[in-house]
Amino acid sequence: MNNKTAARKSLPDHSRPPMAGTTIYAIVEATRTLLATQGYEALSMREVAAGAGITPPAIYRHFPNKDALIDFVVKDTLREFELHLLRAIAPLPVGSYERLLALGSAYIRVATEHEAQFKILFTRFRSRPRKLADFPGQWGYQVLRQCVVEAIDAGILREMDPDLASFFFWSRVHGIVMLLLACDFSETLPPEIGDLTAENLFAATRDLVVSGLKAGP
Repeated sequence: MNNKTAARKSLPDHSRPPMAGTTIYAIVEATRTLLATQGYEALSMREVAAGAGITPPAIYRHFPNKDALIDFVVKDTLREFELHLLRAIAPLPVGSYERLLALGSAYIRVATEHEAQFKILFTRFRSRPRKLADFPGQWGYQVLRQCVVEAIDAGILREMDPDLASFFFWSRVHGIVMLLLACDFSETLPPEIGDLTAENLFAATRDLVVSGLKAGP
């Protein structure tokens, strides 16, 4: 068995998340912290090892290189993200507009309460963006799309392309989060909104789009 074959066989199973208390878990958590604070370019395997409390060579028993490690961390974080979305819609009626609103609120909650993990989801460390299909759960896209399709079938949303509608919903909540991370709107937006949190802005702008999406008479 050559070194490349051995490295491939040693890669962690991407079908399940790392368990707390394991070496892989420690590596993943250290990588998450460093990615969120330093970004991809500045992250080194030596720093990851120090954060995980192991020696640098020990990392290579589990991950052949930096890209493989970060790829695993992003996918593991995506699994957790998708679980948040599924829990948010579980108690709500299938096909309801409330499910779509719950997805938006859940997305914003993850982004604001777990900012470090949210940043990791959008870490770009390759020369070009990868297709959604390359990621577990497609960043929760299939959850959102299914809710859109069910709402169209139920007559809650007007007939439209479900992928275009899903892109619209996703870009709206993501845009709110990213704008608030980058800009201070305290002197721009009306004071009636209250605290300029992403959830408040999501609620305040909801009626601006509902009339254009909900089924009419």
